Amino acid sequence: MGGSKAYLYGSTSAVRGHVLAALGVLKVASAGQIHRLMAPGHKDNKAFRNALLDLGRHGITVSEGSGRDGNKLWSLTPHGLDAAAEVLGRPADQMGGTARGAARSGAPHAMAVNETIIAITRTPAAPTSPALRQRTQSASPSVVLEADAMGLRGIGTVASWSTEASLNLPSSRGTRTAVRADAVLQAPEAGLPVLFVEVDNCTETPERLAAKFEKYRTYFRLKTTSVQGRELPVGGDRAGRPPARRRGVQP
Repeated sequence: MGGSKAYLYGSTSAVRGHVLAALGVLKVASAGQIHRLMAPGHKDNKAFRNALLDLGRHGITVSEGSGRDGNKLWSLTPHGLDAAAEVLGRPADQMGGTARGAARSGAPHAMAVNETIIAITRTPAAPTSPALRQRTQSASPSVVLEADAMGLRGIGTVASWSTEASLNLPSSRGTRTAVRADAVLQAPEAGLPVLFVEVDNCTETPERLAAKFEKYRTYFRLKTTSVQGRELPVGGDRAGRPPARRRGVQP
């Protein structure tokens, strides 16, 4: 396999870093999804499969099942979550969970969220060697194919995203989780302060979905006061976390 004693499968530190960053955000994903999100210029996902196997030997990644397309699904161990936090430059206590056990059922909702993030981000296919960008035949949304044909640019990077973000509202008992956003994108460089993404696999009723969007609207209307006395929208903060040093929240 051409690997070293430490990394038997021959993965590089760069690709291992890609894997850690992707799983730190997506929580559970296939090698193909990590490939398309992080470095689609690679001609295939072999380098990512090798990196996942190498990290698995070190107790950083684990595979507990496969997706409905038959591809093996991977997630991070607690040790891996700490390593991903370092790669992403995020506090470990803001990384969320490891999604252990999610792959046992094929994680269909997580796979749909991943595909949505990939479709919006559209990482440029800068090749590591002369190779055309390739896509697998897995469940990429039709919007991805349309974007390919139109040459549209994506928004943000993997570091712009968070998943399973709890958006809290004030209540008589302090705060309560109003809604959990499937994904949150913050890309101010693209003129997008914050975008909450809700992905449905046709498993929820229209009424339940409508109620969620009403809660999103309520959250967006919340205001907070900075230490300088300026009124700021709570919804502009990354992943729904309250801004640092906030004084109070008003509906």
